Formats: sequence, C-alpha cells, structure tokens
Amino acid sequence: MVNERIGLVLKELLGLGGDFLEELWHVFPYFLIGVGIGAVIRTFRLHVRMRDALGSFGAWAIPGAIMIAVISPLCSCGSIPLFVSIVSSGVPLAPALTLLLVSPLMSPSGYSITAGYLGLPWANLKVFSALFMGAFAGTITMLLERRGFFGLPGEALRISGRIDIHAADCPGELSCTCGDQWSNRLARAGHGIPVIFLAKAWELVLKTGKFTLIGVLVAVLAGRYLPWEWISSYLGDGSIRNILLVCILAVPVHVNEITASAILYSMPKMAMGPALAFLIGGPVTSIPAMSVLFTMCRRRVVVAFLCISLAGTLVLAYGFQQVVDHVPAAKKMFDFSKR
Repeated sequence: MVNERIGLVLKELLGLGGDFLEELWHVFPYFLIGVGIGAVIRTFRLHVRMRDALGSFGAWAIPGAIMIAVISPLCSCGSIPLFVSIVSSGVPLAPALTLLLVSPLMSPSGYSITAGYLGLPWANLKVFSALFMGAFAGTITMLLERRGFFGLPGEALRISGRIDIHAADCPGELSCTCGDQWSNRLARAGHGIPVIFLAKAWELVLKTGKFTLIGVLVAVLAGRYLPWEWISSYLGDGSIRNILLVCILAVPVHVNEITASAILYSMPKMAMGPALAFLIGGPVTSIPAMSVLFTMCRRRVVVAFLCISLAGTLVLAYGFQQVVDHVPAAKKMFDFSKR
C-alpha cells in the first residue's frame, strides 16, 4: 500500500514536471521578445527622456503620459515613486495619475507574455485597454483637478519639496538603487552600447523571469486541480454581477501583468468580460502599491485612483462582454480555451 502511494505521488510529480516544462517551452520565445524590446528601451533611456519632458508637453501631457506608461517596463510598485517624483516637481496630477494607472497594465514583456498565453488578439486588447484606461483616468482627473477637488496645486502629496528618486540624496522611502545596477555601473565605466544592452537584458531576465516562472507554475497547478465546474457557475456567464464581483475581488489580489495572464490562461471557462476585468484590475490595484500610495498621498487622491480604476475596468469589461456576446466572430477570435 505504501509503495503504491509513493508510486502515485511520483507519477503525479512527473506529470507536473512535464506540464511545467511544456508550458515554459511554449512561453519562452515570447519572454525573450519582451526582454529584448525592454532592453532596447532601457539602454537608450527612451522612457526616462519622455518622462523628463512630460512637464513641457502642455495639452499633450495626458497622451504623453499614456505613451510613456505603455513603453515603460514599470510595475505598480515601481511606478509609485515615479508618480511622487513628477508630482513633486510641479507636473499636474492628471498626467501623473494617468502614468501611475497605465504603467502596471502594459510593458513590452507584458505584451509578449500575454500574446504567448492568450494570443495576439488579447495582447492587442490589453494595449487598447491601457490606452482607454489612460484617457479615462486622465480626463476624469483633469476635470476634478480643475474643480479644485484635490486642493491647491502641489497639495496632492503628504510630502513637500522637489523629489528626484534618482538622486543620491533622495529621502527615506523614495530612495532607489538604480545607480548601483550592474548595467549602470558598466555605463559609467565607459562600456559601449552592446555591452550595456546585454546587461540591461540580463537584469530584465532576472526581474521578469521570476514572475514568468511563477505564472507558469500557477497555470499548471490551476489547470490540473482547480474545480472548473464551481468557477463556471460563478464566473462563466459574463453577467454584470460577475464582472462587478471580479472588479472588486481584483483590488486585494497581488498580481502583476505577467502572472495575471498566466492565471487567466489557467481559467479557460471564465467568461470573457470577467477575464478582462481580472487582467486589468489585478495589476493596477495591488496591495503593496496601494499601501504606498495611501501613505504618501492625500485621501482624496487615493479614493479617486481607486474609483477611476474600478469604474474604467467595469466599463471596459462590460462593453467587451457585450461585443463577444453579440458578435460571433469576436467571440471566436478571443477564445483562448483551445490554445
């Protein structure tokens, strides 16, 4: 009896290992593509140059913030110090909050990983969702800002004074170790662009690779052990109730855009509206990011951020569900359950 149980356990472990390697092999090319694009952006500091120019964009500040956020390889936790930095430097709250909301939704690595798990239609849908959420957040925040909802200019933060998160003397919680990164040390030593590119790529492999491995593992475990009948009974019909439930539950869930795609891939029986709500809501409202935002910003800023995130997610997810319910070609295009 004991030997039989050991044999069953070993057989299950071998099955898990095989599924893990198969899933990893499937997503690996997309991971490399995302790392390569991200390394190019970081090597030439494209997102930093655009960020530094954000204050001079004028009427184009919100579209500029959206584009910076889309190409920037920042997660929610990494975008908050950037948000605090640009707000303290005098940039209006609307483009800053737009940057904060959109950054966790899209990056080169996130796009390629989503394409690998869910297909190009979902990756492109995520780009559209990021653009919509940015325009939605920027417009609402700008209107509230003009009406004085956030107080006088510069009163959105609990801290005062100009803050540069990349300065050697930056204070307390906003200190960073960017200057100590291997790639930056190589740049200061005078190494050429090819060497710096390889170093940036390696840093991205280390940074995003762990989330990719976690995502693959979650996808494999969920695919083998989750009770699909129970999930389908709650999240399989795409009703407004289900979409709202996912929007609310996504607030405390700590996932980034890479693991969110992997988890979604492991839940093929979830309706498409709730699926999009999870793909958007999870990365934007992670607990670590929200806790930092809560300590550094006025309550009105935090409440506005949460309400805008939830409202935008609900509008997008419900609208998407209506499209796939009434357009058979769209439903077939976005069906990732057979991938």
